[in-house]
Amino acid sequence: MRMTGQKFITIDVGSTWTKAFLVNVTAETRIDIEKSSRLPTSRGELPYAINILLSNLGEKETPKIFVSRLPEVEKIAEEQKGDFVKEESAKQALANFLKEASSETVILDGGAANLEQDFSAVGSGKFLSFPFSEIYLENFFGNRKVRSHILPKDTKELEIEEAFLRTSFMKAVAGRDKKILIAATGGILSGTPKLSRLGLLILDILEENVVAQVFFDREFFLPSFGALLVRHQQLQVAMVGDWFESLGALVSLGGPAAVTLDWGYSQVQQVELESDEVSLIPAPAGQKIDLTFTKEPKEKKGFTITGGSLGILLDSRLKPLSLTFGQESSRNRVAAWRQELEKAELTKEAF
Repeated sequence: MRMTGQKFITIDVGSTWTKAFLVNVTAETRIDIEKSSRLPTSRGELPYAINILLSNLGEKETPKIFVSRLPEVEKIAEEQKGDFVKEESAKQALANFLKEASSETVILDGGAANLEQDFSAVGSGKFLSFPFSEIYLENFFGNRKVRSHILPKDTKELEIEEAFLRTSFMKAVAGRDKKILIAATGGILSGTPKLSRLGLLILDILEENVVAQVFFDREFFLPSFGALLVRHQQLQVAMVGDWFESLGALVSLGGPAAVTLDWGYSQVQQVELESDEVSLIPAPAGQKIDLTFTKEPKEKKGFTITGGSLGILLDSRLKPLSLTFGQESSRNRVAAWRQELEKAELTKEAF
């Protein structure tokens, strides 16, 4: 089946938000988003909300694909004369699409489904830069579970949710001692106000000696793309559009190290990192670099990486991070790391 020049509508019915996209497969077999619309998910009025979203897109005869883990959506898809894909099937198709021979694939979804996990005030609280109490955090997430569609109203609430995602994601990246590919999507990940915040969130949970090539879903679109891949396997060779952005390479050294960056030119770049440093090196998307780092006692590892919107982040902090719940020294360190990286991001943008 010829796919180029064809349009689809995807409807992703999440536990908190329902998102609809008008998707175009271009002549170059690239997946572009032409329009999008979203509403809070209302379990009792899903058909009504979906009709509003479809009306907003303005396409009546375009083929529709629904993706969800909610069982009632399959019947709605049938009534709308569309296809239905289970969320787990979409995730597997995405993992196959993103898979690289030299790395494992990890999809980090920041959506409201994370709120179903057990919350530890002590575990999450150690990543915060301001004073708080356990009761405050427990009440905050108790309210969030009831009102999962509410967005953070200030930077403190954003910081709390980022801290919770750190603890939620740790198992997903644990036990990996080589290069991994991370696709970040959903919730406050797709909606992050600064790429440096997303970069630091991921760096904080990486174990030592791990290199992560990170891609960023700006439009909450990955589940819908996975559904397209399930129904149209020809798209396994498609290119992604601007909605899927390369963030760059995140390198968790786990301590002081000597780093060599070979850009393919006559000279190589040498970087010496002392303990507890986070350094940003600009590198554009598509730029391939051979990275080698050496740690005591002369442990040497090499990887091929590519740049991105943030470039290359080198992290020489000891892992796991030595942070303690309720200690001012820990809060100061968390604040200093974030300020250092945000300052480096602004400096990079200036040039």
